[in-house]
Amino acid sequence: DLKADRSHPHNKLRPFASGALSKKNGLIIFLILCLLGFTLSFFISINFLFLIFSYWILSLLYSFVLKKKIIVDIFILGILYTLRIIGGSFATEIQMSLWLFTFSIFFFISLAAVKRLAELLDLKERNIFNIEGRGYNLKDLPIVRIITIFFGLISIVVVGFYVYSPDIIDLYSKPWTLLGMFLTLTFWLIRIIFLSINGNINGDPIIYALKDNTSRFCFLVILSLFMINFT
Repeated sequence: DLKADRSHPHNKLRPFASGALSKKNGLIIFLILCLLGFTLSFFISINFLFLIFSYWILSLLYSFVLKKKIIVDIFILGILYTLRIIGGSFATEIQMSLWLFTFSIFFFISLAAVKRLAELLDLKERNIFNIEGRGYNLKDLPIVRIITIFFGLISIVVVGFYVYSPDIIDLYSKPWTLLGMFLTLTFWLIRIIFLSINGNINGDPIIYALKDNTSRFCFLVILSLFMINFT
């Protein structure tokens, strides 16, 4: 991505693009982290090692091939984000529910589409037609916008069904806290989608959320409600 990053107003500040980190040093760090990652994964569990290896292969395929395939790249990003949660499940030996898995897929596909939408709107603002190193151009704005809204709303619907499912009676001593978390998450996601459609998000929506005071407040509300439920 060096060529594309160096021509981008924001990505040009990344370590490799700016020259702060050389490609040689990056390769050395890459090999060291791979060795450490696979070694630690082996000692955690075989399932975790297999998942990390699968994630690594899929990430490489994405970086060299799949990121250039329109729509496919969005789904791959959604899968990669979901694999991280599955990895956490393997590492902690806490079984991941079907509800969480289903929500994660739809939720992360929506956020991946938000990222592409932000890139396309940035192109439009700079009067550029194509995304460098990607298969998208300005003509794809409507379909990416639809994907963002559709999968975001589906993820909210999944959480809504979970809130009213019999499962929560056994898991939550104060079910009203789950409703509060659901409403907060719904507000946050709709706001992120709204901001992305209006071109107010530059780059990764997760990075944006970490710097956004409203997003931080929503996170604190959800965390507080979660803790109240188990007190």
